[in-house]
Amino acid sequence: MYVVARTVVAGVLLGLALRRRTPGVLAAQAISDAAVALLVTAYALHSLRAALGWLSVPLFLYFIAWEGLAAAQRIGAIGETPDQQLSDAELLGGMSRWVWDLVGLAPAFIMGVLVAGAIILAGEWTLPGSPSALSCTPVEIHAGDDLVLRMRTPHGGDLGVFTPRHGYLILRSPVAAGSVPQAERFENQRLLALPTEAFAGRRRHAPPDEPVFTEAGTYTFSMSAYRDPTLAFTCAVQYRP
Repeated sequence: MYVVARTVVAGVLLGLALRRRTPGVLAAQAISDAAVALLVTAYALHSLRAALGWLSVPLFLYFIAWEGLAAAQRIGAIGETPDQQLSDAELLGGMSRWVWDLVGLAPAFIMGVLVAGAIILAGEWTLPGSPSALSCTPVEIHAGDDLVLRMRTPHGGDLGVFTPRHGYLILRSPVAAGSVPQAERFENQRLLALPTEAFAGRRRHAPPDEPVFTEAGTYTFSMSAYRDPTLAFTCAVQYRP
């Protein structure tokens, strides 16, 4: 509803600007409203965020600059009021306008900061709709199949799986820094193929490996987030022997 309202306002203002042949202020406000609609929609839709890319940064800066200029002009206009005391209706009207501006601009400002910040500081936070850092294909596997894990890099170094009856098995543990070249570290691998008949894991404090896929059920793979062991990304598959 917010996006629809800002889009309608942008269309009306642009239409008025073209009709009156005075595109200055009205056209600038229309562009600001259109930028707001794009930023708020991009916050919720990853596909639009990916399409906009770095364009979301100048859109946000334009929105901030224009709305800040408009707010400064309204503040400056306060000193131009007559000397006589304002009526209650005039005071209420002025306050309602500021409240309306705050309600209308606050959501766009917050979401614009998040969208633009996610571009500038890539990987620092995750917005709605972002692809998971870990995905499993296919979601239903059988004996003899290969399970493929796709991972967004750089990712964590701790990968494991929760099995139906045997608990948690460790598949990959963090590699000591400097033990292998940076490009070969697990944190930089995008794909990992797991053959159902041969892949093994181990329990904590139990060195001997054991097969991962042993019985039918749901297997949930979990990978720690890069640089943050308190976060984890998961994907689940259904195994049928």
